[in-house]
Amino acid sequence: MMKLRLLLTGLLLGGLAACSNGSAPHYYAIALPEAQNSFVTPNQQPVVSVNDIDLADYLNSVGIVYQQDDVQLTTANQHRWAEALDKQLTRSLLQSLRQQLPAYQWQNGQTAGQNVAQLQVKVRGFHGRADGHAVISGEWTLVTGSQQYSGQFQQQYPLTADGYPALVRELRAGWQQTSQQLAVQLKPLLAAAVHHTE
Repeated sequence: MMKLRLLLTGLLLGGLAACSNGSAPHYYAIALPEAQNSFVTPNQQPVVSVNDIDLADYLNSVGIVYQQDDVQLTTANQHRWAEALDKQLTRSLLQSLRQQLPAYQWQNGQTAGQNVAQLQVKVRGFHGRADGHAVISGEWTLVTGSQQYSGQFQQQYPLTADGYPALVRELRAGWQQTSQQLAVQLKPLLAAAVHHTE
């Protein structure tokens, strides 16, 4: 574990130093853009509106965040997100919900039609940690008519290799798992909402 911690710290400091030497930064993606019309759903399916992911301020940066200790957070200069993190997380969440709960139309943002529900997810942790873990945490709120439901998620995933690519892969896998768990929690709530509107 100490070796992993030292390697991660070395990679972080090395990335910061490399920036001053003019080397090209590395870019990473959680979710690539999906193909056009990759999801086709009948118009009669109930619509669930999904707001863009709300990121904690310290995560709203082009650089990947690394927690050095209990009080220090650093944003890497040479290891960056290829696209705004909130957009990547929103896209990945939508892909997962469409796969897990295909009985609904999952639409990003406000929709003109009648929504069965509106989902808001706030991500408060999405970063690497010096003890060799990826951290994902946050909360969600589902509004269905006059009802409001909420929950939290908080997970730590041990890194299986050193370096930023391993961290990003673990964060991606962790976010997919978080999205799947969220789908399980949402399923009975949405079913009740649809039943109530019928």
